[in-house]
Amino acid sequence: MTTENTIKIFVGTEEEQILAVKVLEYSIRKHATQPIEIKPLFVALREAGIQIPTPKDPQIRPRTPFSFQRFAIPALTEYQGKAIYLDSDMQVFRDIQEIWSMPFQGADLLSVAEPANSGRPPQFSVMLLNCAQLKWDVSELVKQLEAGKWTYQQFVLEMAPAEKISATLPLGWNDLERYNSEKTALTHYTDMPKQPWLNYQNPLGWLWCQDLFNAVKDGFITQEFISEQVKKGWVRPSLLYQLKHNIIDPLQLPPKVIAKDKKEFIPPYAVKKQLQKITHDSQTPSLIKHLARQLYILARNIWRTRAVQFISGKFKRGYS
Repeated sequence: MTTENTIKIFVGTEEEQILAVKVLEYSIRKHATQPIEIKPLFVALREAGIQIPTPKDPQIRPRTPFSFQRFAIPALTEYQGKAIYLDSDMQVFRDIQEIWSMPFQGADLLSVAEPANSGRPPQFSVMLLNCAQLKWDVSELVKQLEAGKWTYQQFVLEMAPAEKISATLPLGWNDLERYNSEKTALTHYTDMPKQPWLNYQNPLGWLWCQDLFNAVKDGFITQEFISEQVKKGWVRPSLLYQLKHNIIDPLQLPPKVIAKDKKEFIPPYAVKKQLQKITHDSQTPSLIKHLARQLYILARNIWRTRAVQFISGKFKRGYS
């Protein structure tokens, strides 16, 4: 049940990242001192009946399904109070109340400043949104984008529709591929090919797997659920071997297990990349392009329906 003290969190994600979402949720809840309400954006939008238009110009279409979804968060809260936005490829190590309690001081949204020496641009993957002040209508914003009010980079990467942005959230709440036990509040696994649930080689894989193991031990995530994600091809099969043999650090996996991953597992992002290559290659016959698109759409619709049913069912039972 939502109360005035409930911290509202929306997660930008896709169906194939649901295991990462659940580990993120577990990491948030185990440190939280206030009630938490967490929802994947695609679930929240579907439940609210909000549809986001796709620009006709391919150059300004969203690079991910949730690139534009973030702009619907104020509407999802009925333009009341505030909300936190997070990407799914994250892990939390402190009480998220630290950012929830930050004052806006007139700002539309708060973000985390990126250290100048990191070589990375400013990020808007961790935000506290002033939903009572932001009157965004995502459909209208997309129309303005199409009309040329902003470039795609300004719209998505700089959150240009917000009139006043303040990068005043505490440092350490969006450490990109970094972890310092004394300073890091949130680690962001931005290197997609090496995300711990997809690849054993991430040097911080042990950190993420540690929370996965604890979530299973505490009954928050079942081994059956992980097995289902493996069968769908959404996470690496070696996760099951790690759990069975209690190997927290994936870098300690036997060579035969690693070889099996390489032989049998193709990460979802790589499948999409190959599909895009097929459908955009001028040498590929149009019939094959059409079949490839239809098979991919069919598969996603099947898994989307099952994922929404699973997640929505958990929310209705008060699980999340």
